[in-house]
Amino acid sequence: MREDTLFIFFRNVTIFFATLMLFKYYFFLLIAPFHQCKETLRKIRMHKRKESGYSPLVSVIIPACNEEVGIVRTLKSVMQNSYPHIEIIVINNGSTDRTHEVVTEHLKSLDQNHRIVYANRDEKGKGTALNHGISQASGEIIVTIDADSILQKDAIEKLVSYFADNSVDAAVGQVRIARGRGVIGLLQQLEYIFGFYFKRAHSVLGAEYIFGGACSAFRKNKIFDKLGVFETVTKTEDIEMSLRVRFHGLNSVYAEDVVCYTEGASTLTGLIDQRLRWKKGRFDTFIKYRSLFFSTDRRHNRFLSWMILPYALLSELQLLFEPVGVSLLVAYSVISGDFISLAIGVLFISIIYFVVALFNHEKPSPKLFFLFPLTWPLFYFLMWIEFIALIHSLKILIKGEQVTWQIWDRKGVEL
Repeated sequence: MREDTLFIFFRNVTIFFATLMLFKYYFFLLIAPFHQCKETLRKIRMHKRKESGYSPLVSVIIPACNEEVGIVRTLKSVMQNSYPHIEIIVINNGSTDRTHEVVTEHLKSLDQNHRIVYANRDEKGKGTALNHGISQASGEIIVTIDADSILQKDAIEKLVSYFADNSVDAAVGQVRIARGRGVIGLLQQLEYIFGFYFKRAHSVLGAEYIFGGACSAFRKNKIFDKLGVFETVTKTEDIEMSLRVRFHGLNSVYAEDVVCYTEGASTLTGLIDQRLRWKKGRFDTFIKYRSLFFSTDRRHNRFLSWMILPYALLSELQLLFEPVGVSLLVAYSVISGDFISLAIGVLFISIIYFVVALFNHEKPSPKLFFLFPLTWPLFYFLMWIEFIALIHSLKILIKGEQVTWQIWDRKGVEL
């Protein structure tokens, strides 16, 4: 009888959370396509200012630690960008490989049309490197990209167009996984496609709140001059800065047409370590800015405070039950022959595939929908990875410890 009671408990908890998540994702699916409408209206409003020649200096900061494999590709993608008014700041922070030699050799071979600042520092930490770059920057707009990333040729030019709107203080581009070899690579490619699609909904609601380190931009005088620079203790300085910006009532947007390719984790261990770092950083940031949750402060976006953030925390709570609950649900369906609940879940995922394929950024992508029968089980695999990372992050959080930066076997970005 105890086993039956336990089974019923997990099944009911799974159904409860699934119902809440169904509401969230269907709501996002309904409003996400309106992101294009919102951006079209914004471009119409900004058209006059664009004609007046808005072309500020942009400082591109590239922190690098043990990036000998991909740093030159990153530099080339920035230097070959279509926007002319840029300066490039590369900070080598404590590399133990040949990053310093590779960067210096590459810089010697260049006819430098842009101001390029290079600093080789022993002090480690991405936040520290970014802050040193900010101290050297003279641009009105600060763009941060990772040293294993490649910008599309028109990325900076399109970023600048967003900042022609004085109400925009920060923007995050669309990040895609470039190397998708094997199950781990394909899983991350799909995850990023769906994850960044839902950023459309965040942007429509004015509630975008995560500016990833791979491709983000900030108005220097509104962010760093007034709110300070990046945190150096946490390993997720980008998440902390994101919520700091929103806490102080500043505005951010999702710049979907600003595309950046980055290298994902190539091993299961690397992927788990990455998610551990993300979850620990998210918990630390949520605790620090807990007053944002259900806030009545007029500076704070209502959708962010009353829906997006609570749902983000709820999804972590859900994850404590979901892997076991889904496993029991599948077992129950097979044993009892009652596949209704399982069929509803499969139908829900198929609808997400269909909508994302139909409203893809550049053009409809039917190939994505036809991948559905083969790839949707991968998200069950990802669920267990996230569960493992969650358990480890909670242990570290309770002990008051910090995570270490994950170490990857770099292969370099291939498009």
